[in-house]
Amino acid sequence: MNKSLFEETRRFILGRMREQLAAGNHKMQTEKKLASEVLASYATVRLVMKELEQEGFIRRIQGSGTYLQPEAGRLLEEASWPRLRLFSSPLFGEPDLNYADWLIQEIKEEARRMQRRVEHVQVRTHDEFLERLSSAAEPGDAVVYLPPTEPFSMRQLGELGRHDKLPLIVIDCELGNINVGNITTDNRRGGMLAARALIENGCRELAVLLCEPMLRQISQRVQGFLEIAEMSGIKPVIIDCEVHVEDSRQEKTRTKLRDFLKSEPLPDGLFAVSDCGAFAAMEVLRESGIEAGSDLSLIGFDGLAAGRQNHPVLTTIAQPVTEICRKVFQNLREWRSGAHPQHLLSPVLRPGETLNRACRKLA
Repeated sequence: MNKSLFEETRRFILGRMREQLAAGNHKMQTEKKLASEVLASYATVRLVMKELEQEGFIRRIQGSGTYLQPEAGRLLEEASWPRLRLFSSPLFGEPDLNYADWLIQEIKEEARRMQRRVEHVQVRTHDEFLERLSSAAEPGDAVVYLPPTEPFSMRQLGELGRHDKLPLIVIDCELGNINVGNITTDNRRGGMLAARALIENGCRELAVLLCEPMLRQISQRVQGFLEIAEMSGIKPVIIDCEVHVEDSRQEKTRTKLRDFLKSEPLPDGLFAVSDCGAFAAMEVLRESGIEAGSDLSLIGFDGLAAGRQNHPVLTTIAQPVTEICRKVFQNLREWRSGAHPQHLLSPVLRPGETLNRACRKLA
């Protein structure tokens, strides 16, 4: 299927729908009639109409015809909004439990407020993203990319940098000096905040639960944590769960932490480099008769809603999701060719109940 012909046919039919609504007529012409007017094949028109039906524009009634749905007016208005092409790794559909799902949900809501039409595409690799970006970018498009959890190769960074004339923003992944708009969390500062909170709480036997693939943002969280611990004369234990991109993070975390608790002394302060890892840790600790917030202090990283619903409520380093979304659309609104804004946003400590209330070991 020729994509440009498909898009041209779609635009024509959307225009016909606007005319029908303006005339107060909710019954559409037949597909054969539309095909003759747009000079496209009947097969192309059928595919377009099927897509529009799935999107809620029309309803087919066998033996009667095709009718505009009550929501068609609103959908047509939104169809005229500038397009935001949003690329992300495959999602789990659980914004309360997964950072990427949460961030994508917030971006879509902010896009609607900013009157941007979102086309969300899920990709598994950077190469898949770059291929789609090269083949489908159109004038007026803006692009936001929340990458899969894999490092960029030098080749991929080079290809990404060649799109410097496109309103393109990569989020949650620092790119160095590549000429692309970039918004990310200051992960090193987040690790520092976690270490300070545990040490100020009286913890002296610290451990880092490495429960995510060791990408740049994760290594920076660990680096910041170790820097503050070293300044306090503390050498934390690293519990490496050996998580790879394709692994189940929680399962690997549970297995490794169970093994650790069988052979090593219990730390009094534990930093999990993600909330998902912290949730898995709380399960394992509870199995062993250990309660976060009473027997040891635990801090996660992300600020997921599930942490607030947890018992005890998880203390976490919360990512600045609201500010990320605001910066995305501010940069798109102010974008000009050759400008590549870089934003490093600070996370914050969100207090919960998993800091050791008894302060078992004070300085």
